[in-house]
Amino acid sequence: MRSIVKKNVHEFEFNGELDNMRMSSIKNVIIQLINQYKCECVKFDFKDVTFIDSTGIGFILARYNQINEYGGELILKNLTPHVRKILSISGVFQIIRVETDNESKGVKV
Repeated sequence: MRSIVKKNVHEFEFNGELDNMRMSSIKNVIIQLINQYKCECVKFDFKDVTFIDSTGIGFILARYNQINEYGGELILKNLTPHVRKILSISGVFQIIRVETDNESKGVKV
């Protein structure tokens, strides 16, 4: 996992599997970083994520609530087809926005 803060945007780049084992090792660090910077926009980049389970989904929803409490927005980006399918089934897209390729390249849609 990598964390980058630029111009009030806090981006987390994840890799590998977001399952119970992995989330238990990085969850508290991410919670603390979000609380420390309180950026108006937090992005989770899933470009290198190969798997996500219910623990990962629960983590995303809990971070959505954490960020929403101080008025920020959580955005998901670079979803692999597998991760997109799992998150779609879970209903996450009803409350959390997904950044499109055009948005990430700065193209207005």
